[in-house]
Amino acid sequence: MLTVIEMPSLSSTMRNGKVVKWYKKEGDFVEKGETLFEVETDKVNVEVESLASGFLRIILLEEGIEVSVNTPIAIISDTMDEDISSMIEAKSSAIVSPSKEKPEKAGFEIPKLKISPLARRIAEEKGVDIQAIKGTGPEGRITKQDVERAIAERSQIPLKPRKAEAKHELPGEIEGYEDIELTKMRRVIAQRLQESKATAPHFYVDVTADVTAITQARKALQTSMEKQGAKITFNDIVVKIVSQALKEFPMVNASFLKDRVRVYKAINIGVAVAVDEGLVVPVLRNADQKSISQISREVMELAGKARNKKLLPDEYEGGTFTVTNLGMFGVETFHAIINPPESGILAVSAIIPKPVVVEGEIAVRPCLKLSLSVDHRVVDGAIAAQFLARVKELIEAPFLLLA
Repeated sequence: MLTVIEMPSLSSTMRNGKVVKWYKKEGDFVEKGETLFEVETDKVNVEVESLASGFLRIILLEEGIEVSVNTPIAIISDTMDEDISSMIEAKSSAIVSPSKEKPEKAGFEIPKLKISPLARRIAEEKGVDIQAIKGTGPEGRITKQDVERAIAERSQIPLKPRKAEAKHELPGEIEGYEDIELTKMRRVIAQRLQESKATAPHFYVDVTADVTAITQARKALQTSMEKQGAKITFNDIVVKIVSQALKEFPMVNASFLKDRVRVYKAINIGVAVAVDEGLVVPVLRNADQKSISQISREVMELAGKARNKKLLPDEYEGGTFTVTNLGMFGVETFHAIINPPESGILAVSAIIPKPVVVEGEIAVRPCLKLSLSVDHRVVDGAIAAQFLARVKELIEAPFLLLA
């Protein structure tokens, strides 16, 4: 029995995927449920389990090549002597290389010259004529190793004329630089944020809050939660406060949908987490229904998964509002870009001692700047100001959360 492994659809927004690592090689036996490969999506890397037990007969997709979801990428068979040639011709679809445009209509025939997509891409980049390379893979298939061997023996391989490449010139001469290829995550971040700024008219509101009371409340909470191993952060309390304010101002918990505004009943707060390749926003669902200690535990767990690229799709989709905090880096103020399709994001800065007037006298108090970015198509200035004023009020008097 033959089983075709396809590029899985791991989220509602996923259109393409890239295998960044195969955990098995051709000819290896794999158990059903055993990790077979790792896929890079637009948000995280996900380890994918095998759908069947058997021998990995052929890998149709080399590491590093992007294809659309449901594209066949490997074939597993019960035994090593099963004929897979008919299955390959029937199921193998056109593979999209990052350096090529997607064909208007994907074909289902393997080219007469059998060569892996990665091998073809390397050969084109290095200007090596693939017709002069002898493949050592199954059925004479040219592999990445074959192309690399040909490059090493370049003097014996005729060069294929290369097309003139467009030069990206900068004013003046700049010597010594490095071009860093965009990862899938970085490309998506760039695209989504550019679209957000281009389509959503951003409106900003700033306030400064005295955090004396909330700092004392955090210390008291931390003392009571130490026995449970919980670590209450300032941001955990802010998330709780924001969830309360969103209940009172539901228009901030909404999305613009061309001909209407959708106001969400659920309050799902995204918490921005910095990772090596960019930014991931895991979602804390129904934050208004959770205690601060629950929020603390869930945020810590989600942040750990985000940094280790272990988030599941339902853990980073479905956000209705986002909180982002750069206070740990000493940032005094910043304005964040809205995470579409949400209509608001709160930027939390560093806590800094500042002179303030308290009961007619000057005193030094710990303060921080809160900056709210909203989509003006959904949230008017007055609503934004009232929402942020309520967040400030709850920060300065956190006991009001009990009211």
